[in-house]
Amino acid sequence: MQCALAAAVAVTAACRLDPLVDDLPGASANILPSDAQVPSVADNPELVSQLMYSDGLDSAAVASGVIPRGTGLSAGQTVRYWQFGAANRAPAPMYVFGTGDAGDGFQPIAHLPLVDALPGDDEYSPVHTVYRVVVTDRYAGQQITTSAALDDAVEIGLVAEPVATRSFVVRPIVRPGLALDVGGAAGAVAPQPLYARGYVVDSFELGTRFGPQPNPIGLVPTTEVSWLRGPHEVSYDASRPIFQATIPTAPPQAKPNYAPLAVVVDVDVTTDKNQIVSDAQLFTRSASGAVTRTADLVALFTVTTTTLVLQLQFEEGMP
Repeated sequence: MQCALAAAVAVTAACRLDPLVDDLPGASANILPSDAQVPSVADNPELVSQLMYSDGLDSAAVASGVIPRGTGLSAGQTVRYWQFGAANRAPAPMYVFGTGDAGDGFQPIAHLPLVDALPGDDEYSPVHTVYRVVVTDRYAGQQITTSAALDDAVEIGLVAEPVATRSFVVRPIVRPGLALDVGGAAGAVAPQPLYARGYVVDSFELGTRFGPQPNPIGLVPTTEVSWLRGPHEVSYDASRPIFQATIPTAPPQAKPNYAPLAVVVDVDVTTDKNQIVSDAQLFTRSASGAVTRTADLVALFTVTTTTLVLQLQFEEGMP
């Protein structure tokens, strides 16, 4: 009797050597079906408050519902720009979904780009490192709206591992309901949606006339912007910035030819500041952009610890 029982147990154990279910997981509570209605961040009062406090916009300036342009000078020419507050050089990831491969064969699909963080989060930056996420043949329109959902999608085989493109784009996230002043016939343009933390959020992709900027070193480069103070004046004039950066006229090559991060330099001048229209009137710079000499009209200058997102407008009527 005991021998028969032992034999039966052995047979049963042998039958259970194969898995009872497929080794590949097939479901995730974090991934939404293709027909799910993803809520707008406007439906979350707490996050709206966070955006209003942290998106870098002056609430009084955007009270009309439009993000205004500032006016400055670059290389002797009047330029328009948008300001989105302070930032550091570390970009935040943005995941773009597509088919093909992560290289030249990549074809974006209708899925919205995904970011990890919102303004007010420690990891947020208006400048985003671009990652390409290739969907597999198991993908059927599911919506990946959080970082956890992306992790699950990789695990269950809906998408491949994200691949860094070593490039960046400027795409600030803003409080809901704003348009962007671009001038020209367009006047103002509506925001572009992103997924972030399970919500649809508003953003503006800026300065991509020639596509994303290469970013081989990982950190976003900076230039300087000068705020001037003339003789007998009390304050530095932030309303008439003198940009070291210039508007690019051709696509970048191995290195970026534009970045929106500007380190503020307070400059005391000995003449009427309104006569100064270019960085070259203030400084002589090395090939790397470092100041090697000041002009005679510069009495004093101080490189501050403030780095701002000051995005030059490349073309009238375009973001």
